[in-house]
Amino acid sequence: MTSPEIENLVAEAIDNRPKVTKAAMNLYIRNCRLICGARTVMPKDAVFIAHVPPDRFENGFSEKEWKLIVEKIENVLAKAESTTVAGLPAAATASESQGEEETEQKEFAERRSEQRLRYYRPIWFSEDFDKGPLQGQMVDVCSRGMAFTCDSGEPYMCAGRRVTTRFNVPRFDLGRSPEMMSFERTGCVCRVDDSNGISRRVALQFAEPLPFKPGEQLHSVPD
Repeated sequence: MTSPEIENLVAEAIDNRPKVTKAAMNLYIRNCRLICGARTVMPKDAVFIAHVPPDRFENGFSEKEWKLIVEKIENVLAKAESTTVAGLPAAATASESQGEEETEQKEFAERRSEQRLRYYRPIWFSEDFDKGPLQGQMVDVCSRGMAFTCDSGEPYMCAGRRVTTRFNVPRFDLGRSPEMMSFERTGCVCRVDDSNGISRRVALQFAEPLPFKPGEQLHSVPD
């Protein structure tokens, strides 16, 4: 499971939280689901991920907080690969429910984190390329998404928006020179961070994955 995918699950869990209270909540995993719920009712068999203060619902997490949350979920997935119950909450007592939950846990665990390729090259993006593209700078990329920076003045660049991107990624094959491949991918913006007041860092999840994993090739990209 990639970082953008994890961030998207976190965003969905927070968006689906109980809205009747403005109190702090916990982010946790139970029955293979990521949940944002009241701290006082978090089940004892849940896997705690993070504490969510009330102001984060409006202002969002900092880049450091996002990194810690993603790493914690990745650690849960890594532990899941070596245990019967995937390192997640115990299954239900009924045999039929237990079988269903174990299947879900296995599928959840098999969505492994993919190594990302750090690649600092220009990209072009727009909600509508007929109206003209804007230029950004790629930060890293994997088969299911990428991170890039853009000017902080872009008004429509916010979580939940659909953006189309055009970019190049090197393809390495054993015994051959690297080949630059061009792609156009539409995706959903998972997160936007104001990195320095001048530019924004955008996490984008592709609607259609790339045909290969850029960060898990036989060669590394030369500096």
